[in-house]
Amino acid sequence: MRKYAFLEEKIDEICKVMIYGSPDETYVFLYNTLQDTGCFADMCFEVLEEAEEYCEKLGINNEDWLFIDEPLDRCQDDIINCK
Repeated sequence: MRKYAFLEEKIDEICKVMIYGSPDETYVFLYNTLQDTGCFADMCFEVLEEAEEYCEKLGINNEDWLFIDEPLDRCQDDIINCK
């Protein structure tokens, strides 16, 4: 599962976040640009709920999330549109 959202206003350089739920952990990727590039920082959580709580503190609501496909095998997990 991957989903991303945009912040209404930048917080500590963060303007976009992605949550990526892998079988073992859940990652939050932090972006300082709206462009589709790699993240500038990431965080790891044991469960999805913890990652979502962190993002809620940044002002992201459930309806703000955009769901996207899983990354292709040859692509980085934090890139949205790898071709």
